[in-house]
Amino acid sequence: MGMFDRHVKQQQTNRNVFFIVLIVLIGAVIWALQNAEQPPEKGITLTPKEYIELVERKKAARIEAQQLEQAAQERARRAEQTIRQIPQR
Repeated sequence: MGMFDRHVKQQQTNRNVFFIVLIVLIGAVIWALQNAEQPPEKGITLTPKEYIELVERKKAARIEAQQLEQAAQERARRAEQTIRQIPQR
């Protein structure tokens, strides 16, 4: 019976260590999410309406960034053309 008791005790110890490590990991993830400078925009608690609004905001921001990039490229192209038109000495 002595070996069986030690085996059961070892299993209980292993189980306790597993749960302690699991609790610490879960706590670390929760702490990291709460203390993040920019927490994730998607949450588990988003309603369908809120999710659609989030997608629309991201799409609008992406389109605006593309338009700004195109405008900057156009300004650079025009500046380059202007420089080419200046007579070389």
